[in-house]
Amino acid sequence: MYSSSTVITLVAITSIVPPTLAAYTLVDSYTPSNWFSSFHFWDQKDPTNGFVKYQSLASAAKTGLIAIDDNKSGSSVPAIYMGVDHTTKDPSGRASVRISSKKSYNHGLFIFDIEHSPGGICGTWPAFWMLSDSGKWPVGGEIDIFEGANDDRHNKMTLHTSPGCAIQKTGYSGELETANCDVDAPGQGKNMGCGIRHRPKDEKKRSMETFGQGMNQGGGGVWATSWTSDDISVYHFSRANVPKDIGSGQPDPTKWGMPVAKFAGGCKIDEYFKNLNIIFNIAFCGDWAGAAWSSSEGCKAKAPSCQDYVRENPEAFKDAYWMIRSVKVYQEGTGKRSVDETLQKRGWFGKAWKKIQNFLVGPPTDRTPEQHHIFKRSVDETLQKRGWFGDAWKKIQNFLVGPPTDRTPEQHHIFKRSVDETLQKRGWFGKAWKKIQNFLVGPPTDRTPEQHHIFKRSVDETLQKRGFGDWFKKKWNKGVDWLNRHAIG
Repeated sequence: MYSSSTVITLVAITSIVPPTLAAYTLVDSYTPSNWFSSFHFWDQKDPTNGFVKYQSLASAAKTGLIAIDDNKSGSSVPAIYMGVDHTTKDPSGRASVRISSKKSYNHGLFIFDIEHSPGGICGTWPAFWMLSDSGKWPVGGEIDIFEGANDDRHNKMTLHTSPGCAIQKTGYSGELETANCDVDAPGQGKNMGCGIRHRPKDEKKRSMETFGQGMNQGGGGVWATSWTSDDISVYHFSRANVPKDIGSGQPDPTKWGMPVAKFAGGCKIDEYFKNLNIIFNIAFCGDWAGAAWSSSEGCKAKAPSCQDYVRENPEAFKDAYWMIRSVKVYQEGTGKRSVDETLQKRGWFGKAWKKIQNFLVGPPTDRTPEQHHIFKRSVDETLQKRGWFGDAWKKIQNFLVGPPTDRTPEQHHIFKRSVDETLQKRGWFGKAWKKIQNFLVGPPTDRTPEQHHIFKRSVDETLQKRGFGDWFKKKWNKGVDWLNRHAIG
């Protein structure tokens, strides 16, 4: 959660910095440093009827199913390891993990950097995908970005929806298998949806594996999913062919060529897809891998059934693990940096502070406390003039500081919490707080209240001081959205 002063400060920054044009803005970065705190662990019964026991975070960590920078793939790049039990025979199912992002999304460019996947092993059904939290499946939609079962060698990308969504047959390099995204579409298998297999059409490249151990031997790769109102497109790059713009953090899909899958045509994307969470899991058997067991000559030769094989051969699943370098989420078309990115890139006010200070309230020492209080625009006047939060401002104003004219400058100063007390108690800015506090206001006890009042900057400081609460957090998100659409960073 950002402090409200970020809003004021960002506008000050954007008023003194020339416009920058960026097609995409990084909004979330899931890396080894924050991975397990950013996802929920599903530890309930598998909804796809698999022979699997999903573990809680605590259980997965205790039994070694998850780790950071485990180096199992031999790479020096920090990564997230998520695997399965490969040592025990459990008649009730094999232990595994399924995680779902705490944050849901509507539109975006999602870039998955995968070093190793669990695919291509008989009995397994791994995937990374996106699922709606909007209602009973398939309401809100499902996007399967990377999925396969048993000894598959080519990735399958699929959409699952309610009736009324179908896709075109052109515009992508993959091979169309089913065109109707409705999970109950006539003429298609139950729950099939609209699927495109990443099996290269070029005969010279047909042997290129896009799923399974052959892909892992090449160091994995990057999958990028672009979700807009017009279409949902999936791109894949082998490790040796990842575009430089992805590596530099400035992805540009217009330079990537034809996607391997493009879901567009007879589907109103925004009606069928909303509030999607990112999911990783490794299932066993179940509605796909179990049902398809007999159709794989290699797998059915190993055991009479999928469940028999998975139960009796734990050592077969030693390589059934994810090694994930990162998942990054970008938003398209703002042309502005996100609030946090702007402040971080500018070093938390850094050298720009003098200009920001002058823009906001003028030099803090050139007037008496009374003059300073009068000179500053009241919180409501300032934000109303800049159009922030719109009609909700009156409630925000009263919640934050109360009416600005119902107390003397001294009373107003006493009423506001000091910067350091408020932010320290709320944990904003983390370990960097000491430096920020000293840089912005200095120790709060080395001056009189009048001197402290003069020295502290007030428009942003006023907003910093008030506790937010759940109600204001919702309004804050609207404010951030407004900034990202209108402010130039």
